[in-house]
Amino acid sequence: MKTLLFLILSAPMFAQYSNYIATATTTKFTLQQPATNAKTVVFPQGGRIGASVYCASADTLTLSWNGTAATATAGTIHAVPSTAIPASATVWTGSDVGSGTTAQTYAIAAAGTQNLDLGWFNMGANGTGNNITLATTGSCVMTFYWSEQ
Repeated sequence: MKTLLFLILSAPMFAQYSNYIATATTTKFTLQQPATNAKTVVFPQGGRIGASVYCASADTLTLSWNGTAATATAGTIHAVPSTAIPASATVWTGSDVGSGTTAQTYAIAAAGTQNLDLGWFNMGANGTGNNITLATTGSCVMTFYWSEQ
């Protein structure tokens, strides 16, 4: 009985996470939930990087979320080794996502990288309007790092 109680109470500790990375050289990059069957998107916690943007020229980065759904151009998601489950979220390069809630802007120096701690941001609901977007005025290398559960 004690063993059964331990297993029931500790089940959340053994939750299955699948880990993903997506990178594109673009001016707008969106990570977006599907219309149905969405898994919860969780970014790394504890000050670890959830997104990174490198720009060869000085640029301004804008972080926003929940814009009108992106529909062009679908990007590629890479599963981290040992992740066998395809991602439920999608990425959009050259994204046509509509305006959403602007969180913050960052000045990026020439040949500079802006790392973003996104541990405070999760996407759990179905719907393509549940998204997060990185946008710059010039073409930059943008990367999202996330898990799904």
